[in-house]
Amino acid sequence: MSSISPILFVNFTSITEVKMNKIGYIRNSRLVQENSVSVQTKLIKDFCKTHNIKLDKIIIDEGISGSGDKTKHRDGYQSVMDMINNNELDTLIVVSISRWGRNLGEIYNSVNLMTQKNVKFMSIKENIDTSSPYGRFTINLLSSLYEMELELIKDRTRDTLKMKKENNKVYSPTPYGFDRDGDDLIENKKEKRLLNKMFRLKDSGLSYGKICNYLKRNRHKTKNGKKWTPSNVYSVMKSHMNTPKFTPSFG
Repeated sequence: MSSISPILFVNFTSITEVKMNKIGYIRNSRLVQENSVSVQTKLIKDFCKTHNIKLDKIIIDEGISGSGDKTKHRDGYQSVMDMINNNELDTLIVVSISRWGRNLGEIYNSVNLMTQKNVKFMSIKENIDTSSPYGRFTINLLSSLYEMELELIKDRTRDTLKMKKENNKVYSPTPYGFDRDGDDLIENKKEKRLLNKMFRLKDSGLSYGKICNYLKRNRHKTKNGKKWTPSNVYSVMKSHMNTPKFTPSFG
């Protein structure tokens, strides 16, 4: 009878119900690539042998990009995440962080989840072991980089929205006081008059709640034809406070 290899290789099609403790994860985005499955397999096996790690399983995503929008198509990646969430994983080993993912946010969130679930994440090329002080430092660095990336995205988004808003271009669901004509915003005179009334009421000392009561009493509706609430009165008025091409009248 032939012997059974202690390592189960899965070019992922389905996942068994067997609990696996220590696994390797391999991904390459092209069938012919420097980081081929065979190269990554050898690196992970050699690493485990050197560090006396008994590997239970290797999961492979072959010919799949690691970019954020492709993650949902990575069956192997999704199976690993299921193991983490189900407390079925002790250690995850990858050749490099880029093999685990290309999106900083996804990498940080997944590794942070592993930390919370007491799963050790090991990346061979970057010499990362999240159970070590250096590994924890790396995760903190990833967190800082992720926060910086989020702030940069927010800044770019704010700049884009500001530019569109200043040029009367659609930058969100059609705002109150405007109608949409393709990608352009056209002033809605009826809504503008009501907005000016709302600002006059606020200027006279009425709260947003009392302005809301006025609107409901006079059967005015929101952009979507619904009843006004104090919160959307505030939101609509705030969105027009600093609009250069739609300055509310306080007279």
